[in-house]
Amino acid sequence: MTQMKIQILTIAGLALLALGAVAKDSRPNILVLISDDQNMDSIGAYGSNYATPHLDRLAAEGILHTRAYTTATLCVPTRYSCLTGLYPSRSTHPNFGPLSKQPSIRNGAAFQSDERTVVQSLRQAGYYTGVTGKWHNDLDLENLWNKIPKDADPKAPQVVADLKAIQDELRVRLDRYGFNYAECITEGNLDHFPAKLEHHNIEYTVKGAVDFLDKVPEDKPFFLWTAFTTTHGPHEPIDSGDIRHTPEGYTEKHLGLMPERSKYIDAKAKWRNSVKEMVLWMDGGIGVILDKLEAEGELDNTLIIFLSDQQNAGKASPYERGANIPFIARWPVAIEPNSQSDTLIDVTDMAATFLDLAGTEAVEGLHLDGLSIAPVWRGETDTLKPVILTESGFAKGIITKDFKYIAIRYNEDALERGFVPPQRGGIKEHLSQGSFDLLWEKNPFGQARDNIGGMVDPDQLFDLRKDPDEIQNLAQNPEYEKVLKVMQAHLSDFVQIIGRPFGEFSEVSQ
Repeated sequence: MTQMKIQILTIAGLALLALGAVAKDSRPNILVLISDDQNMDSIGAYGSNYATPHLDRLAAEGILHTRAYTTATLCVPTRYSCLTGLYPSRSTHPNFGPLSKQPSIRNGAAFQSDERTVVQSLRQAGYYTGVTGKWHNDLDLENLWNKIPKDADPKAPQVVADLKAIQDELRVRLDRYGFNYAECITEGNLDHFPAKLEHHNIEYTVKGAVDFLDKVPEDKPFFLWTAFTTTHGPHEPIDSGDIRHTPEGYTEKHLGLMPERSKYIDAKAKWRNSVKEMVLWMDGGIGVILDKLEAEGELDNTLIIFLSDQQNAGKASPYERGANIPFIARWPVAIEPNSQSDTLIDVTDMAATFLDLAGTEAVEGLHLDGLSIAPVWRGETDTLKPVILTESGFAKGIITKDFKYIAIRYNEDALERGFVPPQRGGIKEHLSQGSFDLLWEKNPFGQARDNIGGMVDPDQLFDLRKDPDEIQNLAQNPEYEKVLKVMQAHLSDFVQIIGRPFGEFSEVSQ
């Protein structure tokens, strides 16, 4: 063989090796788009008259779930379940305490320094992982926020430095939770931000997502958690804040990514509908992200999930109008376009699904309460699991295809304070009688909201087929006695598996 042939073959071999080194991993990318407090009826695909073309596109090209549930109708515990695959009551954060205690399931399921997440598992399996937007699972940054006065100037050097310190601390924590990339983060709700920054900024969140997509290595699939602050409060016109004011202070780096905000404002309307504006604005931001994926040729190899952490109409309650959430998935590899599913799923199933599609196992120490949804999407089954658990305050809900059972059991701390649990009646009635003298006892579900639920009965049973609005409590109806016992047995199983006390349901089954 001549020297020239050897050189040619060597060059060819090196070229093939180089091509192999950057060959794209065939596993699907994963993009999660999560909104905040969004009602199902604000999305066109679910029957709204709002113009949500990009969310509607996801539904038209994917699957619309009608029986998807959150594990708890508040921001923190829902996100905890999405990213750990666990029920909120499994959290042993000091806010909830050890498993020997019964906490009120509210915004206490914050992450601990050694938290195990599905993101860690995906990064370990070779995924490039990222997060942008709202992060609401670290609740101990008060010392950093207290340095920034409410009237702070976003351009002031010290204010910028203090905001940067918060972003830097979050990056350290988010790296520990498994995220390679963490930019354009909004820490928690906006009410603790300086007044000039206490406004939603969809463009800033979208910037974080677009920049992430530019940074993904060519040979890696990606996982991106994109969390919008809308439609949570403040409920205000979307042009209330300066687009240049962001959680890192004054910046123009995200300008030009989206149309002017005026595009999402109905100039002909007599009254501004701030929630509608927020929904359309967020939908526009989602469109930018989809366009970016399409331009990079990654759209059809990406599982896209859109969900809300809870519906605002029933926030902090286990009722359908809070716990039954919008959930749309697009993945052309397996999902038939324009399909719809009434299969029971919940947000713990997301982590199991991601590991399934990544072909990997959970990191050591991560327990999964959910199941992969992929068989449902592939049409292999229309039943994933027969029973769903949702938790809220002092209540737990059991959901089957046909029925909902809610049990309210106050913990020992509440009872020892002299609180006498109401046996029947509406919340307003008991407020007027002075039955609730402390905030956490005004509503058994976790927040003082007397405009939802309207029930404080310790046992509630609803026939969802006949009564989807959960108006008629059938727990005392002898015709439903057998159903009630079956639902209570389901709850007892969940309580014993998790290991936290919850009234008589903690007792070992005979």
